[in-house]
Amino acid sequence: MASINQATVIGFVGDDPKIMQTKNNKAMATFSIATTERGYTKQDGTSVEDITDWHNIVFFGKPAEVIQRFVKKGASLYVQGKMRTRSYVDKDNITRYVTEIIGDNFQLLDKRSNESTQQVPQSTVNAYPIPDDNMPPF
Repeated sequence: MASINQATVIGFVGDDPKIMQTKNNKAMATFSIATTERGYTKQDGTSVEDITDWHNIVFFGKPAEVIQRFVKKGASLYVQGKMRTRSYVDKDNITRYVTEIIGDNFQLLDKRSNESTQQVPQSTVNAYPIPDDNMPPF
């Protein structure tokens, strides 16, 4: 039987992306995206509050360079990629686990125009280089 590992999120960038270089000298962009499930009121009058989830996002190579230029805190973003969980040992010798989306492609959804009216080159957005195994923790 076949399987699929596909994650899609549409949300708002929580902070400016962090850009660093991997050991193989590839650009790596890391940031988080917030998605919110809106609250509602039940028929009996009980109120259910909003639920916000934060998703760790990682892009490598050319897409990371494009993200550095165009993606800022608060931007509305569509991201598609693969879910990965990895572990690392922190400074206190405790094993920690991180689940993140390794991005395949993204699209800026902001309607507002910024000072430069440059468009994100789509040919660079869909590139998916192989990630570095020695990725640092968030």
